[in-house]
Amino acid sequence: MEQGAATSVLLAASPSVAGVGGRSYEDCAEAKPVTERAADTVGGVAPYALDRENAARLWAVSEALVG
Repeated sequence: MEQGAATSVLLAASPSVAGVGGRSYEDCAEAKPVTERAADTVGGVAPYALDRENAARLWAVSEALVG
C-alpha cells in the first residue's frame, strides 16, 4: 500500500521538485507525453493536458461557471 502514495509524497516533500508546476507525474517521475496508447497501456500524459492556452481557457470557463 505504501507505493500507492509514493508519487504524491515525492511531490509534497522533495526539494527536487520545489517550485515545479504544470507537469504531470507518475511512478515518481515526470510523465511522458503520448499521442497514442496501446489498449493495455495507461501511462503518460496527453499533449493537450500540457497546453497552457487550454489551461487558461479552462480556468476562465470555470470561473465564469462558479461566479
